[in-house]
Amino acid sequence: MRLLSIDTPETYKPRCDAELTKGREATARLRELVANAQRIEVVDSGQADKYDRRLVHLLIDGRDVGQTLMAEGLAVEWRPGPNAWRERRRHWCGY
Repeated sequence: MRLLSIDTPETYKPRCDAELTKGREATARLRELVANAQRIEVVDSGQADKYDRRLVHLLIDGRDVGQTLMAEGLAVEWRPGPNAWRERRRHWCGY
């Protein structure tokens, strides 16, 4: 699964140390939210990405996790396009 409409920093092939650090923070925060949840709901969009991952919204206790991660600075809005990676690299790495 992939959370719809957000992009988090890479932990697999980060472009800089800051991206790796933020990626680990985002992963830890997601795990914390799931561990403390009273109710978890996965809303499937019916779509998949190029890696065949289901595109979903994840709601924890009625709140969209993507919105929570963006509000906490651990994710940015996903914007597809040929140069979108440059914007994300600039956001996480500062260049």
